[in-house]
Amino acid sequence: MYNPREINIKKDFTIQQKIDPGKVQIIVLDGNQGTAHVLDAPEHGKTVIQTVKGSFARVDHEIGFKVK
Repeated sequence: MYNPREINIKKDFTIQQKIDPGKVQIIVLDGNQGTAHVLDAPEHGKTVIQTVKGSFARVDHEIGFKVK
């Protein structure tokens, strides 16, 4: 659900990604590794993108749930 999925990069270094109605998605472009990833943002919470030596390494989610 919140796991990053790698998306294709064209030869001219562009991407094409469909917008899903009703969803907020995050696109991570890593110029060091030449990769692109997309992941869904949680409905309530924070998303932290972590890097190691300048490259995309990890995604952390702090998810909250509304009680009422």
